[in-house]
Amino acid sequence: MSKQKLSRKKAIIRRNIFLSLCALILVLAIALVAFIIKAIVSGPDDNDVPSDITSSDASSLENTSSKNDSSSQQTTSSEPDEVTIGNYTLDANFSSLLLVNGENPLPDTYDSEVRASLVEIDPQYRNNNYVTQIHKDVYPYITAMVATAQSEGVDLRVWSPFRSYAIQKDLFQKQVNRVGGDEEKAATVVARPGTSEHNTGLCADFNIASDAFENTAMYRWMVENAEDFGFVMRYRKDKQPITGVIHESWHWRFVGIKHAKEMNRLDMCLEEYVEYLENKSVKEDKTEKIADN
Repeated sequence: MSKQKLSRKKAIIRRNIFLSLCALILVLAIALVAFIIKAIVSGPDDNDVPSDITSSDASSLENTSSKNDSSSQQTTSSEPDEVTIGNYTLDANFSSLLLVNGENPLPDTYDSEVRASLVEIDPQYRNNNYVTQIHKDVYPYITAMVATAQSEGVDLRVWSPFRSYAIQKDLFQKQVNRVGGDEEKAATVVARPGTSEHNTGLCADFNIASDAFENTAMYRWMVENAEDFGFVMRYRKDKQPITGVIHESWHWRFVGIKHAKEMNRLDMCLEEYVEYLENKSVKEDKTEKIADN
């Protein structure tokens, strides 16, 4: 082979090698650019375990997460929205904390307005045909309570639920006459018209309006079970300085299941509990404002 042909062949080989290297560099450059673009667009993978966490650490984190989920479910289930007692399912969240007493009388229009919300209590649940109505929202709770007690062999019955302003006025005047005209003294036994819980339709006297009720199986059953249906004993002897009303073991007020349990836990009457919730709300508002600032 002549020197000219050999030189030409070497030149062709060098050119092919050069072109191959250029092609390889171009491919690598394109791949690098594509990788960078993908990394920028996709961002970090949320499912990736950081490199400084071992596989055993990752397993531990998963177990902790599982426990937290379980704890959250337990917290929710400990305060259900509904409670089932026997054949009755009741809304545990429904409540009424309307405070009625000598310092917080009902509006003048309340007596006429509440009548649209009253329903008859079934005769099997009461032992009085003089006053027979209760607020419709309380009806499911009071009937469930009485029916449950009766199913357990306790003859619990409603004696005196809703009373109108006129009936309360008549009862108060009779009590005033009994104590020789002393209205202040009379008001500790029979509420003045417009300040009685009976006018709200949210409460009831049971079986007998007498201290003798405290010695009955009905009273003992109420003490043990009434809160499960949203009722609390409204006028306790130790709370008379606060309520201004004598001890009435037969008078029970609906406040709601969750509130009834909390009131009993805190050992509070309604006046104390309403003030407690108001103070709690004020503190929470202040905390939120501080956090916002």
